[in-house]
Amino acid sequence: MTRRKPLAGIYQLTTFLALALLLLILFISAAYFFLIPAPEEPPGQGDVLAELAASRSAWESGRPVAFRYVVDRDCYCDPEYVEPYIATEEGGGKSAAFTIEIESASGEFISAPPGAVWIDDLFDLIEQSIREEKAIEVEYDQNLGFPVSIVVHPDPAPPDSVYRVEVRDFEITEYR
Repeated sequence: MTRRKPLAGIYQLTTFLALALLLLILFISAAYFFLIPAPEEPPGQGDVLAELAASRSAWESGRPVAFRYVVDRDCYCDPEYVEPYIATEEGGGKSAAFTIEIESASGEFISAPPGAVWIDDLFDLIEQSIREEKAIEVEYDQNLGFPVSIVVHPDPAPPDSVYRVEVRDFEITEYR
């Protein structure tokens, strides 16, 4: 019996290349589904609202009778809105004053900030921003639960539209 040598066909090389190309396409397609990261999802609105409710509850239960703090706002507004001021709350009465008189945009010297922001207002600001689906960063006081730092990024957010509020130097002047 004689063995015959197989004929070298012209299709052997193209079949091999087609198979290699098919495998390459399959590997790339599979890698697409396994290696492409999913977009980061922002924390759920329910989680942020739950944290707000817990902090507000902690504040209401531990709220001192009288206290004072410094409010430092930062926004693209008139100078009298961004100057830090001392806010005092005593048994339901509220007062706010600059440490020294400042010159307003109209040229008058003023001793009280226009549109003073109180701690209850900050809780409302946080809730409103969450409901309007604005990007917001909040830090709460560990002991009393009031907001210590708030940064609101409106959507769409030009760089000069970020609104920041910081509550610092909190001092209890009368306990329950």
